[in-house]
Amino acid sequence: MMKNIKQQIKSGTKEAAEKLKEDKGLDYDKFLKGVMGKSMSVKDTLNMSDSTVEGIYGQAYRLYNNGKYTDAMHLFRLLIMINSTEPKYTMGLAATLHMMKEYKAATEIYNLAGITDPDNPLPFFHSSDCFLQLNDPASAVLMLGMALKRTKGKPQFKMLEDRCKITMEGLKAQITEAVDEAMEGEPGE
Repeated sequence: MMKNIKQQIKSGTKEAAEKLKEDKGLDYDKFLKGVMGKSMSVKDTLNMSDSTVEGIYGQAYRLYNNGKYTDAMHLFRLLIMINSTEPKYTMGLAATLHMMKEYKAATEIYNLAGITDPDNPLPFFHSSDCFLQLNDPASAVLMLGMALKRTKGKPQFKMLEDRCKITMEGLKAQITEAVDEAMEGEPGE
C-alpha cells in the first residue's frame, strides 16, 4: 500500500516535470491565465489526477501520524497550492504547525480552515488551544465562542460543545480575576 502511494506521488511529480520539460520552460503567462484568469486550480492546470493528489494527501497524513511534522508540513503546503479550497489540506497544515508548537502560524491556518469549511467548529476549537499556548486567553475565548456557534444543532459535536462551554467559563473567570487584581492597585481607591 505504502509503496503504491509513493509510486503515485513519484508518478504525479514526474508527469508534472515532464509536462514542464515538454513545454520547454512552461509558458508562465498561459499557466497564470489558466490558474488566475479562468479560476482553474493548479491541479487542473497541470492535469494532475485525483488519485495522485489523494496519494500525496495520504502520505502527508501518515507522516503527521508518525510525528514527522516537518515532512508533513511540506506536503500539506503543496496540497494547498494544488487546491486551496479543500478543508482537509488546511486543517492538516494547521494541525501540523500546532504539533510543531508554531502556535501563531497555526492560528492563521486554522482561520483559513474556518473560511474553507465555515460550518466546522474544529478549526476554531483548535485555534483556541494555540491562543492559550500563546498566553492570550481573550483570543482563546473568542475562538471558543466561534466554535460554539458552529456546534449548535449538531449532535455529532455535543461533546465538543460541552468542552467549549466549560473551557470558556474557566477562562472568563481567570480574565475577570486578572482584571479585578489589576484594578485593586489603581490609584484613588
